[in-house]
Amino acid sequence: MGANEGRGRTAATRVREVATPELYRRNPFRIVGLAATATRREVRERRLRVLGVLEVGGAAPDGVPADVTVDEVRAAFDALGNTEHRLVDEVFWTWGLPADCGCPLQLHQKHDSAVAAYAAALDAEADRTDDHPTPLWTEAGRCWGVVLRSESFWRHLRHRVGKLGDRRLDESTVDGLRLALPDALLAPLIEVAARSAEPRRFTGYLALFAADRHAAEDARAAIADGTYRRAESLLKDLRGDLDGNRAEAAAWRAVEEAQPLFDRLEEVVPRAEFRRTASLSESIAVVANNIGVALADAGGGTGLVREVFALARRCSRDPETLEAVARNEIAATAYAPSRPPEREPSAARICGALLHAVAAAVFLVLKLPQEAILAFVFPGAVAGALMNCFVAARPWTTPGRYPALLGLDAGVYLVLSLVEVPHWLAVVVAAVLVFIAPFVRVQRGL
Repeated sequence: MGANEGRGRTAATRVREVATPELYRRNPFRIVGLAATATRREVRERRLRVLGVLEVGGAAPDGVPADVTVDEVRAAFDALGNTEHRLVDEVFWTWGLPADCGCPLQLHQKHDSAVAAYAAALDAEADRTDDHPTPLWTEAGRCWGVVLRSESFWRHLRHRVGKLGDRRLDESTVDGLRLALPDALLAPLIEVAARSAEPRRFTGYLALFAADRHAAEDARAAIADGTYRRAESLLKDLRGDLDGNRAEAAAWRAVEEAQPLFDRLEEVVPRAEFRRTASLSESIAVVANNIGVALADAGGGTGLVREVFALARRCSRDPETLEAVARNEIAATAYAPSRPPEREPSAARICGALLHAVAAAVFLVLKLPQEAILAFVFPGAVAGALMNCFVAARPWTTPGRYPALLGLDAGVYLVLSLVEVPHWLAVVVAAVLVFIAPFVRVQRGL
């Protein structure tokens, strides 16, 4: 690699290093309170004055932000002493009026407007100000576009190379900046968008800074990179849950995590335009379909099964996959057995159970001789009451069970009380009604 090529790469590397959302706030010129055109002598004098105050605990001098530390100020002055770094930092700070560079006034004004608007947009996105970011991004993109297309801008940088007087800087340094600056202006925007809860808003800003359609598409893919990786990791986990027979856990994760990831990808890198999104979406659909089948086989709730299949339908555009999903959903939900409703024991059911046992006891008292009452009625009544209270407390006991049994009691006992029946028959009838009738009705599905 030639020396000239190496200088260009050094400049490009430095540009990429500083291209973060803190691009302007961490600019050394901002931190030390100097103009980008400050001479070496001015930098030295400013260093002595500012650090002399801060190192003894004094208040920050005019022009120095209040939120910086002594170490940060010292590091900023060190960066300005490195001409390779300084040239890049000049690009991202205001220039003021033209002096000896020979630039048209409009170039400096447009450049400084670009710097101010971009810095303000980043502050707005970080909630440091109440400004709305959209007009700021629009102004920054428009101004930076004018600046980068202006040959006067590149002549200014070549002039600054000469003024800095460092043999490590030459024409190739400016060439490296020319190649790196378009991507450097996109990088902070990409990082902010990737962290945002509404990334779709940023896709409209990309065209303001991107050199062409392909650059804008690359930027959108960069915004979605973290989402891609999270979705791919989730797919791996879901497949592991399926292999481990954890269908219900996989179903909940698919509904709660895969769906938002898919929606976010569709906002930034829709599957109709991005092959990676299309492939990942189909993979989500296939896994969701398999989860739905496994969950149904395991007796999972019909509602969750339907949600998983709905996710599969939404993520797929492949006719064969959609047909398989529809077929599997019908098979999984059309004949899904309904679980008995969970019911808490109620006072009404317990009272009905006791009345059912008391009715049998009263009937036997009326029908049996005095000497048989103590032998049959009271032991049977106690056992019947306990057993019926147990039945009434079960979740599968419907609210109408004991009202129906009491109606049966009234009919049978009233009829038998009007006729003479053998004592043994009275005992058998009461025992059947108390100990067998409740379970007969359960087996009939009531």
